[in-house]
Amino acid sequence: MNSVRRARRKVNKLKRFSRLGNKDQVMTFEAAVLLGVARVALLVVPFRKVAEKLGTPHSAAAPHNILRPARDDEEELARRVSEAVQRAAKNVPFRAVCIHQALVAKLMLEQRGVPSVMHFGVARNSADADDALRAHAWLNTATVEITGFPVEDDLKEIAYFI
Repeated sequence: MNSVRRARRKVNKLKRFSRLGNKDQVMTFEAAVLLGVARVALLVVPFRKVAEKLGTPHSAAAPHNILRPARDDEEELARRVSEAVQRAAKNVPFRAVCIHQALVAKLMLEQRGVPSVMHFGVARNSADADDALRAHAWLNTATVEITGFPVEDDLKEIAYFI
């Protein structure tokens, strides 16, 4: 019975995907491929090398209002990229975590000329006996929340890239 349920879910996902417009289908496929590339890159390439490609680094204390407001067409494109990345992340055969999603969305927006900000934050994981740190990455344009939202209140931003 479980396999029947799984098969139905897959068929329903395919039906929903087929109802998307061609541009959204292509964008979702692009996001899925890039999620795989991001995952491999983060496993193989030192993070400092990846960070060099993210844009200009800023400390969390630096002013955040340095992005120009997005035009209406850019806002719409940012929303579509957000949806494509989230849709792809749910359907790739590996766990696409926040940093993978933020990297992919930033790259996709950059290729389309839409400026964005990638944020990194940490928080203490109080449920853990060794009080380990929990990290999170999120991405936004001046007006659109792209990936990693909502950001938990206990996260302290440590850096951002434009």
